[in-house]
Amino acid sequence: MRTLPPFPLSTLLAALTLCMVLGACSTVSVNMPATPVIPPVFTEVPSANGDSQTPATNLKQWWQAVPDPTLQTLIEQGLRQNADIRVALARIKEARAVITQAESALYPTLKGFGATGHIKPEDLQGLGMNATPVAPGMVIPPIPQLINNPPSTDMNVFGVAAAWEIDVFGARRSDADAARQVALAYEEKLHGTQLMVVGDIANNYIEARSIEHRLRLLQRSLEIATQLRSYAQGRFDAGQATRFDIDRASSQIDALAAMQAPLNALLKTRLRRLAVLTSQSPDVPLTLPAPTASAPADASVIPVQLPIVLPSDVLEQRPDVRGSANQVRALAAQLGSAKADLLPRFYLGFLAGEGRVELGSLAPSTGRFTAWGAGVQLPIFEGGRIRANIRAADARLEAAGLQYEQIVMHALEDVENAYAIRHSLDARTTLLASALENATEGARHSQHLYEEGRSVLAPALEAQLLALQREDELVQAQTARALSTVMLYKATGGGWQNASL
Repeated sequence: MRTLPPFPLSTLLAALTLCMVLGACSTVSVNMPATPVIPPVFTEVPSANGDSQTPATNLKQWWQAVPDPTLQTLIEQGLRQNADIRVALARIKEARAVITQAESALYPTLKGFGATGHIKPEDLQGLGMNATPVAPGMVIPPIPQLINNPPSTDMNVFGVAAAWEIDVFGARRSDADAARQVALAYEEKLHGTQLMVVGDIANNYIEARSIEHRLRLLQRSLEIATQLRSYAQGRFDAGQATRFDIDRASSQIDALAAMQAPLNALLKTRLRRLAVLTSQSPDVPLTLPAPTASAPADASVIPVQLPIVLPSDVLEQRPDVRGSANQVRALAAQLGSAKADLLPRFYLGFLAGEGRVELGSLAPSTGRFTAWGAGVQLPIFEGGRIRANIRAADARLEAAGLQYEQIVMHALEDVENAYAIRHSLDARTTLLASALENATEGARHSQHLYEEGRSVLAPALEAQLLALQREDELVQAQTARALSTVMLYKATGGGWQNASL
């Protein structure tokens, strides 16, 4: 291989330096949408009402503070294996690859080329050969038409070519910024998916445990109702009761028994949903371990202490709000790139190579070449395409700003509603707990009267049924309160964690 001849490096370096200085500047500006005004505090949050409660858990991983290993295991399994989360992770990988593609436009491209060939004499018999390009900047000269004894021809050429668009006005940097913001938005979509998966697993688990509890209460109620009917039948046979007493007891048994099938079906539905959320087959019944004293596995394990948050905290924690902000920034960068299309584009290029051609017995011809230069491209007439693209990008940015404002308002509304619902369920749970206590005390007194012979058995059994009914109502209220707490965690942006790709 022969060395290439020298070329004026000083001139090329001066041009490179000038273009790099120009590339560090950007005259394209974009006006960002106005930031929505948010209140300083929530009206329903405890701190806004002078409450001294403090946050009890890390909202991003609130389930780790729940003393239920089964729930924790299901959530961690869902975060690892859930199909929606895996899809979101794949989208992030794609978006990060797009960043590399966009950033590559900021750097020079360098390519090597080479070519070799052989033409047989019979292929040239009676023919000529026109000028033949074999590589950028390398052309084999034409060969005149030959009639007799055309020579064989060999040719070889190789070299390098470099090109660089100097990003003087920031168009390519804007494209890279847009790609980065889109990738960040996809990361927030992942976080939002994690938030939803964690919430769905917790909701279905809480409801499944609640149904199990209610089925146990229902079984106890059926046993007492059956005992009550047997007692009524015995009194009827003894002439001390009417047929109405038997019919009333039988009706109560049928009403209680009618609740079993729907509850069992609902339990299976919740268990199947848990299986799907954790990427297990729904046709294999998911079984939950029996509750223990340290892990009661009911709604009581969900913390009742409310977290204290500010509107600014919610906007920082909610993935949908943060992702929408990333989308606004991405569209602002795209608008900057569109505006830069109105301005000149500057280019640098360099080409160097060496070639060799042999024609039969003639002395081989060799050549070496180098070339460099700078160019500029300025749009003169585009039929309005560039300005129309700018208007479209500006409209997309405006719409994204309005959508961001709407998402912020919905986020604040979700938090206010979640706190309000939770407060109302706190009051309901307190009253039902008092009702259960009174019903239990009444059943105890009624049983005591029966045992002392001062009353018959029927009122004691009915009092026990009433106490079980109040307990069932309390279980449902506690479940609703636990579900509202999970909804509150989701509304405040809790329930996601960073995932490694």
